[in-house]
Amino acid sequence: MIIDDISLRIIKDSRREETLEATMKSGSFSATSSIPQGKSRGENEVVLLPALIALQKFQEIKDKILGKVFPELKDFDAFLINLDNTNNKSNLGGNLILVLSQTFARLAAQKEDVELWQYLRQILIAQDHTLASEEGITQRSPYFCFNIINGGKHAIYGPKIQEYWIVPQVDDPQESLTLGQQFFSSFQEYCQNHFGANEFGDEGGILLNDDNYQEPLNILTKVRSQLGMEKQIMFSLDEAASSFYHPETKQYFLEEEMKLSPAEMLKVNNELVKQYDILSLEDPFEENAWPDFKQLTQDVQGKAIIVGDDLTVTNPSLIKKAGQTKTISGVIIKPTQIGSISETLQSITLAHQYQLKVIVSHRSGETMDDFIADLAWASRAWGLKSGAPQPLERMAKYDRIIQIGKQH
Repeated sequence: MIIDDISLRIIKDSRREETLEATMKSGSFSATSSIPQGKSRGENEVVLLPALIALQKFQEIKDKILGKVFPELKDFDAFLINLDNTNNKSNLGGNLILVLSQTFARLAAQKEDVELWQYLRQILIAQDHTLASEEGITQRSPYFCFNIINGGKHAIYGPKIQEYWIVPQVDDPQESLTLGQQFFSSFQEYCQNHFGANEFGDEGGILLNDDNYQEPLNILTKVRSQLGMEKQIMFSLDEAASSFYHPETKQYFLEEEMKLSPAEMLKVNNELVKQYDILSLEDPFEENAWPDFKQLTQDVQGKAIIVGDDLTVTNPSLIKKAGQTKTISGVIIKPTQIGSISETLQSITLAHQYQLKVIVSHRSGETMDDFIADLAWASRAWGLKSGAPQPLERMAKYDRIIQIGKQH
């Protein structure tokens, strides 16, 4: 593919912060893409530049891209990564490289006259032929992971645990969304009746003015019981434990008056899985606590999925390490963490090779772009995490999965 023109502009994300949107043209084809950004970031994520600086960097490299032949996405991404010439994309910025990479993928899919998810699936199959087989695939659509209660860095107050999800256990995405919306509506009504006016966090979930980490699960359990959805709805957590870990004291400040050692945190996590029949726990320890992740994964094997996010940051080498050491049983995939679609697809391929459950995720500062929905479908992801089933920028991803499901 030869790129005839590229334009880049600054737009606002769902938190009203500046992010990037690119438009790329080749012949009669044109594609536009925008990228999100997260507030809760792992220390090993690539560097994101301020949007204005990224725009200036783009002007410096634009002429080097135009008119050059790029046979495949990996060639385009490799060209940008070589231009950056750092190990963390600190020169051009992971956000600039990603928005161009993502837009290139969209444009290439158009030129090949295939859906975006089909284009991405083709690349994944080329990397691992076993992904072409339907054998052993019991779930067609990714499970929807709805963030119903926002805490941690996604909230101005409330529990230190960052996200409380409901995960409908149904294969049909439309049915999953309907269940999620019914549950969320009943949950909002419960909170309105018991706590007054509802306030919402970064990802559209309710805020609870209490730092008790178990109370949200108690409330979710009550609502589930009232709806008679015990068999249809399961609960998951994104603890984002790095955000309440104090490296100086080596303690987890899970509540204001609760300071836990790593061993005590391990016990808490085991008890959460047992008491609430938790489906998955994301980042249940701080991001460098590899032995603790591994121990918990062993403790709850067959009961809950232990998911790495800050631990692995969509980085192929870290995912390979996690797979080889059996440190986790699931992994979060966020293109913004690694900064290109090619590297994201490498990470997904490795996750499958090590039999890790793939959960494709949005960020807390989102746009209306639905790229990650196609990515989730293409990668046969176990789950798609896109916030509460209400804000438009979150719904765009769920709706896209439903649209693909109807066509598939």
